[in-house]
Amino acid sequence: MKPASPFENGGNLIRRIASDEILEEAFQWLCRQRIEYSPNSDVWDFRLKWPGIKPDLHNRLVSGSYMFSPLSEYRMPDDRIEVWQSEDALVLKAMSIVLNIHLAPVLSDRCFHIKDRGGSKAAVRNVQEQMIPGKFVMKSDVRSYYASIDHAILYSLAERYISDRHVMQLLWRYMDRTVCYGGEYRHETRGISYGCSLSPLMGALYLAPLDEAMEKSGLFYARFMDDWVVIAPSRWKLRKVVSVVNQVLSVLKVEIHPDKTYIGRVEKGFSFLGYFLKPGLLTASTETLKKHAERIARLYEQGADEIRIGQYALYWYSWLKGGLQKHVSISAHVLRSSFHPHYKQTTQCCHDSHPVC
Repeated sequence: MKPASPFENGGNLIRRIASDEILEEAFQWLCRQRIEYSPNSDVWDFRLKWPGIKPDLHNRLVSGSYMFSPLSEYRMPDDRIEVWQSEDALVLKAMSIVLNIHLAPVLSDRCFHIKDRGGSKAAVRNVQEQMIPGKFVMKSDVRSYYASIDHAILYSLAERYISDRHVMQLLWRYMDRTVCYGGEYRHETRGISYGCSLSPLMGALYLAPLDEAMEKSGLFYARFMDDWVVIAPSRWKLRKVVSVVNQVLSVLKVEIHPDKTYIGRVEKGFSFLGYFLKPGLLTASTETLKKHAERIARLYEQGADEIRIGQYALYWYSWLKGGLQKHVSISAHVLRSSFHPHYKQTTQCCHDSHPVC
């Protein structure tokens, strides 16, 4: 791991977070993020009173007296999300802006979801360039990553690089939060908030020991949040690194997701960040194509016209190719089928060259 950041020390970090410049940037972000929120949302009153709130917020932050309110939890059939009060969301965004700069020098260059690292497409490009026949790969992620993060471990990792006690207090309060669902309140003693602007950075920091161990191995390594790929030139070197990964994750008190883990030859291919990778082939994964088909079918069921469906299909195709024009391969059959009223059925063999089909 790189040496600690020289960016801010002592109480300067909280003053940077509470500065007029950062608070205004976070406020503009909040306005954009919640532009379509319900008329009953607290964001509208918060926006109206912002000029008066800002100086008081600054004072509470620099004095260390700022406290987060309980979060509201919303549940969907396959997911759940926690929503912070508008003022809390703004403070967390201000922290994210400053801490992203502060921690960037100590986070691995192989962690691609950090700001200005290129994102998922850069991670996929880097991995695809290493897909050479004869090599061996471990692709995996963490089971229920956000929900599994241990507060004490994350706090100790942050404490290595953040000396400002007020910022550390805020980080603890962000983790050790109270969530309200259906009128009932519960105290979260494990995990971090899904849907919070600060969480991707904290998620990156939590697996920094894994990044450090992989850097010492000398093998190719790429990570996007809790999805990672390690490529080795021989089977025994891969076995050694798999053992190291298991040791690091055990210390961090998280588990590998067995259903999303592939260990073997690169020739067989594997899914990573929505794509299927194989030497000489990069295409949409089976799961990505399935979700695309389900979305098309749902639009038809909702009565969307061909223009609306065509716009979605082209948007999806642009996403698929975006940043990977020289790498990704997808047959015209997929794009044509996107406009077919029975697309859900036509995707049973959805890609002419996809190994699963």
